[in-house]
Amino acid sequence: MSTTRGRIAALLAVAAVALTACGDDSDPSASETSTDAPSEAPSDEPSTPEETGLEYACPPELRQSLPEGLDPESCWALPDLERPTMTDGTVFALEPDATDPTTARHIIALDAETGERLWKSEVLPGQVSALRATEVDGAPGVAVLVTENDAGDALTEASTAWGYLAWPADAGGDEGGNAGSEDPSFEAAVHITVPQGENPHTEVYWTDQGVLAGDFVLKPGATEFVPVNRDPEPMIVGDYDLDEFFAGVSGDLMISYVRGIAYEVSEDGDTYVGWLARTFDGAEAWNNVTSTPNEEDLLFAVGPNQMTILVGEYLLTISATDENATAFEVAWLDAATHEPATPSAADLAGVQPVIADSGNLEGTGALLSPDGRRLFTGWSNGALILDVEAGTVTPVATDFAIQGAAIDDSTVYGGTENGTLTVDLASAEATAIDPPHESFDIVDGEFGLATLDGAVGETSYVVGGRRTDAG
Repeated sequence: MSTTRGRIAALLAVAAVALTACGDDSDPSASETSTDAPSEAPSDEPSTPEETGLEYACPPELRQSLPEGLDPESCWALPDLERPTMTDGTVFALEPDATDPTTARHIIALDAETGERLWKSEVLPGQVSALRATEVDGAPGVAVLVTENDAGDALTEASTAWGYLAWPADAGGDEGGNAGSEDPSFEAAVHITVPQGENPHTEVYWTDQGVLAGDFVLKPGATEFVPVNRDPEPMIVGDYDLDEFFAGVSGDLMISYVRGIAYEVSEDGDTYVGWLARTFDGAEAWNNVTSTPNEEDLLFAVGPNQMTILVGEYLLTISATDENATAFEVAWLDAATHEPATPSAADLAGVQPVIADSGNLEGTGALLSPDGRRLFTGWSNGALILDVEAGTVTPVATDFAIQGAAIDDSTVYGGTENGTLTVDLASAEATAIDPPHESFDIVDGEFGLATLDGAVGETSYVVGGRRTDAG
């Protein structure tokens, strides 16, 4: 008999993006002619940054691709930035440093409305495995994880500079300004070294519950990383290992969803599914795994038609109750106790959901509105919207799976293989975005960002500014 080892699904995909500065192409309206003096002919020249008042105004060639929620007269653009994120009116990104633009990076902070450069960090001590907007000493800020590429035991001068580094949004104070190579740079306000372990720290899981880097986890508010066992003994039925789909950290537990087949009872095998929680040392804390006899011999465990999602301190299962997946039921568990739970929107506000096992519904990612009221998840037939407090699930009908990119309290911004769209969270109505306009990639309150990729060899941009579609 054969066995299978547990599989780990990576949660964090990081994209590199870039941004530039120019004028827009607004055409002056022709003024009414006078019999006293000739009027000036309308100019075909685009407005300059001085005319718009923006130092980093959107280039005219980007106008047709801007998200419909950005005003081309007041948005901004910048080149050569990577991994942008945004919180509380400040954009953070990585920027090539003048000392070595090929490999050296620092963090740049920008005003989300104008694109003004506020401050830059010191040159980072190594490769950035992850960047995230987060609280720093109780205030908005940004943090990065700088770690090694490979596992190793040797502690070197370079490795002691690695780890978790964080800056508050106002790190520049009055000394920020246009953060060029000659301007002041600022050291991290928080620096917590990551010990070296058996697994590369570049495998990072980072949510509101903490940052898991390789074999170590840093909980929110903690001052040191603690070791975790990332390779525990799998759940075994007879001679068969059951697959575990790792979701992430919740409180002091590591959460996985189990789905596998064992042939110990029935001839066609039994499918086992359920949640599994482990302590940081790898010991099982609890599981609610159950089995169902298969009606035929299966190569892979199928299990019920459902999707399982880790939502902060809670575990969510959305199950289709009919063959065509038009009706659904919802079950919540408290991750610490595995008891049934009924979280409120307030309990979930600010949480980052993570799909544990997409199951037969083939989930494509999950987003939670900032107020915690509605959870959106793409699936094979479009998407699902969960009203958290009502407990109802409404399908969003499209021809293809929807990949959500950004969410606010009323709208999801995303796309399908056929183009970009928005989804109204209240009505579950999807609306196509007229091409070549793009969707927002990040929204935060009144502000939005979008990545506009150039052709091969051409400059790519991130554009941003105040949203005209913000409620």
